[in-house]
Amino acid sequence: MKDYSTSAEPQTLGPDAGVPKTVSRRRTLSACVAVAIAGASLLAATDAQAAPAKKAAKRNAGNSKAASDLELENQRLRQELAAAKARELELIRKGSAAAGAAGAVAAGGATATEPGAEAAEAELQLAEQEDDKAKDLGEVVVKARPRLQKLKDIPNSTSIRSGEELHKELAMDLGDILKRAGNVKWNYGNARTSSLSMRGVGQQAQTDAMDPSVGTIVDNVPYAYNPLSSFDHYDIDSIQVERGPQGTDGGKNVSLGRVNINTRRPTFNREATYSATYGQFNTYIGDAALGGAVIDNFLAWRGAFHVNKGEGATKNLYNTDQTWYNRDRVSGRIQFLLTPSETFSTLIRFDANPRGEEFNNGNNFYTPTPRISANGLPTNLNNDAGTRLARRWFREGKPEYSYQNNYLYGNGENAFNQDAQYALITASKGGSVEANWDAGIGKFTSITAYRDFEFQARNDGDSTPFDVQKNGGGAVPEFRQLSQEIKFTSNWGNLVDYVAGAYFNDRKMIKGNRVGFGRDAGAWLAGAGAYGRLDADSAGRQLMMDSLNELHTDNPYYIHNKTASAFVNAKWHITEPLTLETGVRFNIENRRQETDKFITNQGSGAALNPYSVNGINLGGFDTVTATGALTAAAAADPVQVARADAVALKYFGVATYAGLNATQLRQVGDAKGLRAGQMGLLWGREPGRSFKSTQPSYQVRPTYKFNEDYTGYLSWGYNEKAGLSQTVNSVAYLVEPEKTNSFEIGLKSTLFNRALTLNTDFFWTEINNYQQAVQVIDQYQTAALGQDTYTSITGNAKGVRAYGVEVDGSLVDTIPFTSVNFSGSYNEAFYTDFKNAGKAAEWNNLASPTRDLTGQTLPGAAKFTFSISPEFRYPVEVLGSNQEFHTSFTTAFTSSYKSDVALSEYSVIPANTTTDLSIGIGRKDRAFDVSLVAKNIFNNQTPFAKTWNSWQPGIPQWFGVTLNGKF
Repeated sequence: MKDYSTSAEPQTLGPDAGVPKTVSRRRTLSACVAVAIAGASLLAATDAQAAPAKKAAKRNAGNSKAASDLELENQRLRQELAAAKARELELIRKGSAAAGAAGAVAAGGATATEPGAEAAEAELQLAEQEDDKAKDLGEVVVKARPRLQKLKDIPNSTSIRSGEELHKELAMDLGDILKRAGNVKWNYGNARTSSLSMRGVGQQAQTDAMDPSVGTIVDNVPYAYNPLSSFDHYDIDSIQVERGPQGTDGGKNVSLGRVNINTRRPTFNREATYSATYGQFNTYIGDAALGGAVIDNFLAWRGAFHVNKGEGATKNLYNTDQTWYNRDRVSGRIQFLLTPSETFSTLIRFDANPRGEEFNNGNNFYTPTPRISANGLPTNLNNDAGTRLARRWFREGKPEYSYQNNYLYGNGENAFNQDAQYALITASKGGSVEANWDAGIGKFTSITAYRDFEFQARNDGDSTPFDVQKNGGGAVPEFRQLSQEIKFTSNWGNLVDYVAGAYFNDRKMIKGNRVGFGRDAGAWLAGAGAYGRLDADSAGRQLMMDSLNELHTDNPYYIHNKTASAFVNAKWHITEPLTLETGVRFNIENRRQETDKFITNQGSGAALNPYSVNGINLGGFDTVTATGALTAAAAADPVQVARADAVALKYFGVATYAGLNATQLRQVGDAKGLRAGQMGLLWGREPGRSFKSTQPSYQVRPTYKFNEDYTGYLSWGYNEKAGLSQTVNSVAYLVEPEKTNSFEIGLKSTLFNRALTLNTDFFWTEINNYQQAVQVIDQYQTAALGQDTYTSITGNAKGVRAYGVEVDGSLVDTIPFTSVNFSGSYNEAFYTDFKNAGKAAEWNNLASPTRDLTGQTLPGAAKFTFSISPEFRYPVEVLGSNQEFHTSFTTAFTSSYKSDVALSEYSVIPANTTTDLSIGIGRKDRAFDVSLVAKNIFNNQTPFAKTWNSWQPGIPQWFGVTLNGKF
């Protein structure tokens, strides 16, 4: 059988935008060279004859025995190697290995898959000879490609963690998973507002139409929308983090890096495993997996089920059944592996995450607003919660509730008190069909995938027990992603391995932006003058209450993103030690985003509507803002006069609007102004501005193998992230594409007789037109008011730079019975040109509408991060000779950073450390194990985020007991 190896994941080489001056003169030539070399590999392979068959030793070498954990005792592995080899050879004969590779092995151990997973790996054809196999048991290999490759041969910064390593400390969501890898971070938020950042870049206010800069791939299916990866990840084989631009080898291109999550695949061996956990906050976590042959040698299956339910640590005093940071997650996955022949296989997957309800929004505790702003002037407190709660309406409405005793500092007991906060609802399901065909001249792969998503937020916008703002927030009532990837993998003798293909992605969704008000909203949102006039008598109070009570609006976005790509990636074996990897990709992007805004519920104040807004008839009447008197046009219109008369009769008992006195007219005008201001501009379907472009990606990465222990590499990658349309007040703005140039130099080494694996690199990234929140002129309001008015939208910061050093490694066979994984980084990530930034809260009284953040560090960008994960396993004889004691922990450190996108000085999150721990005893064959698991064992209470008058509390210490086994 031929070796149809996919070349390593590329970074990209760019011909323009953001290239340092020392390189810019050669950028056009370099891009042409990348295209020519990659294209030549495809043309040459088309005419090539089938290469001679590999030596029999390569066929017989097989995989090392796949263990369910990172087995670090190499002596025992060598003893079991012979039996594993015999089993693998039989599986190869049966043809069950055609599914290809799906996972990774972790440092210092065997492959990180369950027993029996060697069936899914056998066709991968390791190039090592039998005598090399035992020697290399401690090396890390990457299986996220169609061929096992030693991690040190991959020319980019990569981290691998096994599913067993994650499961033993109950790392299931991306936050817990990624803190065990280096220089990648999940930024706290709900499914829609969270984000992934890498090398200090990527924390930003997300826009649903925007592509992620850090991509997520689950079982070879790229996710073009961050929220798709927000659920628990279970039955994991491995995760692989790749840093730098990616995409010339297939899938979806990304600018900063990607996270590959590989779940366990079906095999023809019977498998049945379980895990059950009970812990604090009435937490139940359960996992089960079953699988094996349905029809020997023809059809295998695997089913996995996951449940994670528990109460949160922070309660809601208004409704004690509600707790924040609770878990309500249920998931299931079914897979079928069809192997009708040794040359063809199909893997069919379907998974579902039914509706879950969790409390994440509204998780702010408040502190007093500073009285002095950053420029030394007094802070304007007219709209501050302290000012509003001091109003008679609220003092008398709930005399037991006050600003000082309840609103501040978590009601004095670290608890929320909100009347209208509801759980976030999320759900998702999808499936894929992956087909592989060995056609003799090469391997064809087709991956067809579908995924949907649902999200609903109903927020309490005022964070109080008063009926002010409710049912507001984002919603995704409709989402679907369709993708298709086709690629061809082959080689031309020993000269070049290459992959070429096409990728298509069609993402269509509706994203709602709802706003809702209650009976207390008028008193809360009225300006000081209007409140004083309306609260003066019963008629005014009724007007104030009715003005906004049960008014609801929606501003949905209709997003449709289509991508069509062609790519080719080649790995040239120039000499025995020297390899050159080149790649090119072109995306044809077509992005549309339409919007409208409308009233979904008129509420109690429909009679106070204006006659029309932006040409939309609302059935009300028009008045002069300052006096409340009818406008000349309204006074001349009998319809509007009749509507005004009805208002006069309802609120004042006066037959005609003309019979109202000046005070009464002013009260009506105040109520109408309050309603119109919160209603905002309405408009019909606005088509937006389409983004259509052909966007290139390039990569060039030479690798030099100095000897078996030292491999060096260089890389240069270029990628473009598509632009998008944003609409504010019925006017569409176009966001420019983001362009990334990334450079990296690295050394991958094994030291001290291969006991220490140490991978280091230096990176430098330049980004032009970085997509994030900016200030722009609101064209509609500027025209209406006759003066420049600014608003915040997703736009472009002209320049961002990030550079630093990364370390990733493992230590085995040095400390008895112990292995250690570790990673660390030093980052400098800052704006090189950003003059149109929004103002942080402490700068709100600054005359200028924008701030210049040039030279400042990006939000969320810690200079230093480090994680270490030791594991200790020791044989004991408690219940027999097959027992072992084990303990492990993961400690993750991050230095300080600012959590606010506007870089408020009050948003500094101090340096902090979090530690998770597992300690237990069980059988070496994993038939049974019991463990005590601790999350955040030292109770690190560092906030997730801070502003100048609020903070979001972290998740406290947690303990639980876990039973694992198989049968």
